[in-house]
Amino acid sequence: MTTTAITALVLGEAGFTEATVSVDGNRITAVGLSPEDRAALQRHAAEHVDAVGCWLIPGLIDAHAHGYATLLRGTENSMPLELWALYTVMYGSAYDAAAMRAAILLGAAERIRAGITGWIDHSPMVHLGEAALAAHAESGLRVGWAPFLHDISDYALMELELPPEVDRLAGSPPPLDLDAYAQRFGEFVQATKPDRVSVLLGPNAPQRCSASAWALWRNLRDRYGVAVHTHLMETHAQAAVGARWPGGLVVEMERQSLLDDRLSVAHGIWLTRQERSVLARHGVTLVHNPASNLMLGSGILPLADSGAAGLAMAIGTDSANTGGRHDLFEAMRLAMMLPRVSGLEYEAWPRGRDVLDMATRNGATVLGLRETLGRIAPGQLADLVLVRREAASTLSLAASESALVQHGGPETVDAVMADGRWLMRDGRIVAFDEAAAIAAARDAIAGLRERTAAMLGSVAAAVPGLTDRLRRSRKEA
Repeated sequence: MTTTAITALVLGEAGFTEATVSVDGNRITAVGLSPEDRAALQRHAAEHVDAVGCWLIPGLIDAHAHGYATLLRGTENSMPLELWALYTVMYGSAYDAAAMRAAILLGAAERIRAGITGWIDHSPMVHLGEAALAAHAESGLRVGWAPFLHDISDYALMELELPPEVDRLAGSPPPLDLDAYAQRFGEFVQATKPDRVSVLLGPNAPQRCSASAWALWRNLRDRYGVAVHTHLMETHAQAAVGARWPGGLVVEMERQSLLDDRLSVAHGIWLTRQERSVLARHGVTLVHNPASNLMLGSGILPLADSGAAGLAMAIGTDSANTGGRHDLFEAMRLAMMLPRVSGLEYEAWPRGRDVLDMATRNGATVLGLRETLGRIAPGQLADLVLVRREAASTLSLAASESALVQHGGPETVDAVMADGRWLMRDGRIVAFDEAAAIAAARDAIAGLRERTAAMLGSVAAAVPGLTDRLRRSRKEA
């Protein structure tokens, strides 16, 4: 195996320290702190990367996103989730294998440039699974692909009737064939083990699953030993639906044995104090999506209360057509700032290291790699990022975690490694042909525009009436 030594300002348990990190194969084998140890690692390496002007951090992990949506930038997102979903599902119905591959590689290029080495692709398009997994393998990134499982629509749960044409395009999910889903899921798991691309179970949301789907959730989780990723309590309307179960939806999940430390839940804005405590007791990880929550008007996660309940928290960017850029520096800054609107209780405000841990080691837990990813230490998987600390935007009096989080960004990411392989060097993506990926995405977007042009009018016409009914139901709740 080829050994690479990287000398930089390295993130450790106590902050940043000048050190040399040795990588052999896909693992970190040593971290040299003393001048003598650094020199020895540099001397015996096949390649020495002198990056003393950079921070070296664990790769950032985007712990909740939907890969297909990178082709949908600029489409409708100025309405709440229950209305926005009509548009994104309608566009999604027009995807083919080529569009899926293009979306994933376009998003991979964006993530690599932003220092993201791993992510969760929570995918509604199980029928395009082979194309998605092949594109993820091509990208070079570490990915947990979580295919949707659901059989109930939000509109049925809220007793909101859609016009038949709109319901066909973007409303009710197709009937769930439990045996077919189980067979496909098993095939996906076997096709990706062991690899940096893995398969998670991806229930859309617990309230969108029938009792039969819950039983399948438990069965597949336990049969294959996989992590599980789902949405939970994203909007006020979902909280109202969740209150229908005795004690609430989270308590029902506990009764149904759906909660354990392999589960991660995205959003969690409208969880009650009791529900946060229940999730924490079972070791569930909460994935904070601050940009998407703001863009769709879903609300602001009570970050301090979630942490006080003992919940481990990661960070996600969600869909490109909700949260915007797949940029965890932006997401970390939002996670730092939003709790501060509460006033003078600054002792509870998250600091730079807090949100950096959310974006690294806590994200590793969501990927099912709690013990082997997210830190720079011997034995850890070699997912590493070099960020320039002497750029115009990052040169700082204190080269601390807070300086990195507050001032870093995609424009200061210099090099990216995943699984011991360079994906970007000196600002140039080497994992795949970025220009070709952009060209393929351009063609795919043109195809989507053509295939959905006739559908847009039907969806737009349904929105005003649905909006009125949603507003009335909220007043009555």
